[in-house]
Amino acid sequence: MGKLTLVEQALRLHKEYYGEDNFGTVVKDCDYYPKVAEIFINRKNRKIYSNLDIEPVASTVVHTGSSPVMAKAGRIKKLMFKDGSGAYRIHLGQNEVVHIIRFILNSKVRMEYAVGTTKSMSMLHNLCEAGRAKLNRSLPRKGIWKIGCYDGVYYHGKARKEEIENALRFSVHPKFNELENDFNQFFSDIDFYTRYGQSGMRKVLFTGPPGTGKTTIAKALGAKYQDKYVFVYADDYFKDVCYAAAQKKIPVIIIAEEVDELYRADAGTLSFLDGADTPRNLAGTYVIFSTNYPNRIDPRIRKRPGRIDRIISVGAFRTKAAAACAKMYLPDDINIDLKELGAVLDRTTPAEIKEIINIAIGMIRGTKNELTVDVIKNARAFLKGTLDLSVQEAEEDIEEREEIFKKNGAQPDYSSYLED
Repeated sequence: MGKLTLVEQALRLHKEYYGEDNFGTVVKDCDYYPKVAEIFINRKNRKIYSNLDIEPVASTVVHTGSSPVMAKAGRIKKLMFKDGSGAYRIHLGQNEVVHIIRFILNSKVRMEYAVGTTKSMSMLHNLCEAGRAKLNRSLPRKGIWKIGCYDGVYYHGKARKEEIENALRFSVHPKFNELENDFNQFFSDIDFYTRYGQSGMRKVLFTGPPGTGKTTIAKALGAKYQDKYVFVYADDYFKDVCYAAAQKKIPVIIIAEEVDELYRADAGTLSFLDGADTPRNLAGTYVIFSTNYPNRIDPRIRKRPGRIDRIISVGAFRTKAAAACAKMYLPDDINIDLKELGAVLDRTTPAEIKEIINIAIGMIRGTKNELTVDVIKNARAFLKGTLDLSVQEAEEDIEEREEIFKKNGAQPDYSSYLED
């Protein structure tokens, strides 16, 4: 039997690891090894925790390397090559592995075969595409950012321009001024909040039903002051951002929606919120929490003064605010009296107003009818009717299913046989 080809050797390594029944996915000449080697070396030298590992394995290809680098792994230094010939087992985490056989003849002729499961090949490809990008892992000093997580590594991704522009329009919300005044007062008098060793952190909680605009108000604040402060959508990573800002003494505004720790707080979270273990930031840390379910917040947070400094309730719009919100979604050539518009949209949320306007425009599309207050009124009634009907059908469905189950008990699902 002759010597196995490169692809045959790659497939053999794959089957030895995963078993004969796993045929694997083969990708040729994508230069995965030098890309993943660069990521591995960079993470080791920067002491970034990662599940990624590269293990040389035996093959007929002699291991040779170019651009040798000493990668630090704790106290151990590992000799790595940014490129080279040989066979490698790439550990990606979650028990996923890809085998790569690479052969370099000269600067112009090289061959590479990568074999793995569909999931592992997807993980490798995504890692090489995103992992080599210059992800901003340190806290920026200004702008609007979102916390992301890639392969166990947290980074700051820039918020989309369109998202920022849309949020800025929401500064017309009546609760925006209340938040803005509190925000400006805090940072203009930061010495007061850091005297006597205080942490320099202020915590605001937005409460209200879904769709009332809690998050968008916070985003509007970020859009307005992004050239002076850094805003971070952190959610469950809000503590990490607090520590990073305190370490760098950067004024930061953190937006955290439906944070799980507010509902099931442990001793560490309570100490963090009340100042015992709060990182001290002389430049100021302003945290904006939001929740649709304030009653579910741990009573030790909700009822203890200081763990939340201010609560802002955000409800449905009344007439004037509802009309101002509707104007954002109406076409520019529509001329409707604001008082009449506000009257038909009284006690609606921003999300409902947006949907009502979309329904109203759909009602007149394809006709020569004008978009009037009556059309908007009908659209509101239509929206409420469809929601009520869906709730009614859902309740009837539950009752019907319960009745059938009590009468007949468990029955075979014949439709599942079609999938076997």
